[in-house]
Amino acid sequence: MSPRLFGLTLALCAAAALGTAQIAAGHGNGHHARHHHRVSAWDQQWLMMSIEGDRFEITGGTIAQSKGVNPKVRALGARLVADHSKSLADAIKLAHKFGIAVPKTPSPSQQWELKTVGRFSGSAFDKSYSDLEVQDHIQDIQEAKDEVDMGTNRKIRKDAKTEIPTLKEHLKLSKAALAAVGGNG
Repeated sequence: MSPRLFGLTLALCAAAALGTAQIAAGHGNGHHARHHHRVSAWDQQWLMMSIEGDRFEITGGTIAQSKGVNPKVRALGARLVADHSKSLADAIKLAHKFGIAVPKTPSPSQQWELKTVGRFSGSAFDKSYSDLEVQDHIQDIQEAKDEVDMGTNRKIRKDAKTEIPTLKEHLKLSKAALAAVGGNG
C-alpha cells in the first residue's frame, strides 16, 4: 500500500469513527448536504495530499523542462508546472479558509521519487519521468474520485471534482510522452 493510500485509509477510519460518534450523539443525519461546512479528517488529508501533489508536479515539471531531451517530455513538464501552479493556488486558498495546514514541500516519498528520477539523464530520464507521471496521475485521479465520493465538505469535494478532467488530460499527455520515448503506457 502506498504511503498516500495508507494516509487516506487512516483518514477514512478517523472520519468513520467521527461520523459514528456524531450519529450516536444525535448530530449526524445527513451526509453531504447537511454537513457541507464541516471538514472531516478525510477532507483535510485529501487537501493536504493535493497540495503536496501540486508541489511534486511543479518540481518534477521544472526538472523535466531542463533535463528532458524529447520535446513531448519537456512540453509535459511545462504543462504540469502551469496547471499545478493554478491548482496549488486554489488549494492553498481552500486550506486557509478551513484552517488546514499547508504543506510546504512534496511528501517525503514524492521527494524521494523526484530525487531518484532526477539522477537519470537523456532518454533514460525521459522514460523514467514519463512513466512516473503515468503512474502518479492514475493514482491522483482515483484519489480525487474518492474525495468526491467520500468527502463531506462541499467546497473541497467540488475542488476535487474540478481537478479530475485536468488530471485525466495529464494522464493522456503522460502516456503520449512515454510512448514517444519508447515506453509502455
